[in-house]
Amino acid sequence: MKLPRLAFGVPLHPLLVHFPITFWLVTPALDLAALWVGVEPWWTLALGATAIGVFIGVVVIVTGLLEYLEPSVVGIDIRLAARHGIRTTMAWVTFTTKMVVAMLSPITTWTIAFCLALDLIGCVLLVQGIFFGTRQVYQQLEK
Repeated sequence: MKLPRLAFGVPLHPLLVHFPITFWLVTPALDLAALWVGVEPWWTLALGATAIGVFIGVVVIVTGLLEYLEPSVVGIDIRLAARHGIRTTMAWVTFTTKMVVAMLSPITTWTIAFCLALDLIGCVLLVQGIFFGTRQVYQQLEK
């Protein structure tokens, strides 16, 4: 049984990647607002954005892995695709860790600051993954 890789003829991976990217890149700003302005509603929004990114990220990672294992485009640079996948998966793990820490810890300034640090680490890994993924796409276009 093959898992679906297309929706309406469009590959799922490039279709869905924008959602976790957007949600995760906004979380540091929401955590900063929770630290400076006050916990609510910023902390709840930050956790919501993180959670949505994590849940959609699972689908994105699975569809990306399927694309990596059976490329639909000829000429994929497997090493570059692996670097992209590793960085983005590490970002997913970092944001998942942030979500678990935030849910299991009392809401204090230190908890929010620690979660902000995890957000920033996750964003650095995510931007690196975006860079490798973008290079992959443009290398394919050049061929």
